[in-house]
Amino acid sequence: MSFKRVFEFIIVFLIVVFVYQFIVIYFENGHEVSYRVASNDLEFNISEKYSKSDDIDKYIINITNNDKYNFVYYLNNSFNKQKRIIDRIESYAKDDYLCILPITINDTLDLEILCSDGNDLYSYEYINKKIDVSGFVTQLKLDDKFIDNKNEEKEEDGLQIYNNNFYDNEYLEVYRYKYLAIFNKGEYKTYQFSTNDIYKNNLGVFLNDYFLMPIVNKKNKVEYYYVANVKNGVDRYLYFDDAISPNIYNIGIVNNKLYIFDLNEKNEYELDPKEKKYRIIGNISNGFQLYENGEWVKKSVTEFTNDKVTIDSRIKDEELKFNYDHLYEDDDTYYLVDNNKLYKVYKFNKDLRILLTDLNNYNNLNFSRGKIYYLRDGYIYRYDQYGTKTLAYNNEFKYNNTNIYYVYNE
Repeated sequence: MSFKRVFEFIIVFLIVVFVYQFIVIYFENGHEVSYRVASNDLEFNISEKYSKSDDIDKYIINITNNDKYNFVYYLNNSFNKQKRIIDRIESYAKDDYLCILPITINDTLDLEILCSDGNDLYSYEYINKKIDVSGFVTQLKLDDKFIDNKNEEKEEDGLQIYNNNFYDNEYLEVYRYKYLAIFNKGEYKTYQFSTNDIYKNNLGVFLNDYFLMPIVNKKNKVEYYYVANVKNGVDRYLYFDDAISPNIYNIGIVNNKLYIFDLNEKNEYELDPKEKKYRIIGNISNGFQLYENGEWVKKSVTEFTNDKVTIDSRIKDEELKFNYDHLYEDDDTYYLVDNNKLYKVYKFNKDLRILLTDLNNYNNLNFSRGKIYYLRDGYIYRYDQYGTKTLAYNNEFKYNNTNIYYVYNE
């Protein structure tokens, strides 16, 4: 066999191997692998589990050191379905605490700093108030990331806006009585839905990148919902074939759809802001339904008319061993508020909770793409992997703070 033939055979063989590996990786829907990573004379054992469901790539990472310190991470990222996605682990030890920051193969800060005393897990922000571990952030050259930067304060529409604390694709939506105000890193836009002030926002709904408000006409009927799309800057209308009563209430949100109940006509509606469509899903003839604990269950007309049942964002989970005053659900994560402290618990590991931050005198807790937002003393705050930042202030928020804001992240 000539050298040329051998060379061609090798090339074809390598192409076949490459294509085979690509096909295997492309159609892979899960893997589990264990490996070790050394850092600062410490050795970490890593258990990595990858799965894919509903077109979402999920990685669960458990990291242990000396069978004493146990850390857990979760992220949505395909990494092209690669294995061993933790490239290195930065670590910092002080007293009985060990803090770590895993760095992925993309060399990006996909994960957060977690600290452990061998029993519980804490965020960097929380533990740094208890003992000084700021040297770790300095070591990582991340000091600027954790600063609540209020140097650039701009007054807009009666609000103090702290532009330096906004992310590029972060949109603060504020209800302003007859219009919706949008703030984003120095940009300002409004969507007017009424000519008269409506002080209490009892019916307007923030639904991800949409805002929906029923519009009452001169005949005291709701002909349509005003629908503002914060993402593309377009406002439109969702019309009813027959105008409905303004005596309605919001049942709640499921799968990006709003559910409402007409107390006069005894009709239950599903509103789809994306498609600008609606449908009647309940009435006296066919009965009514409510979304509870992941499924639709039948309800009586009395429960809707007298009790005004809703799809409450605060839920219950009997498998959780922790006490809590309120429990919130955000995709694969639970957030627990207990004794004015905010904890995170992953659904795949309900025996371990992470203490994130203090939540004294808070209200209007919202979640968006792993970020947590809340109101306190007139300020709107964001908490994420880089701690708590101030986004805005308005003195009116101290008195009128129910359903007054939302933050959308692209």
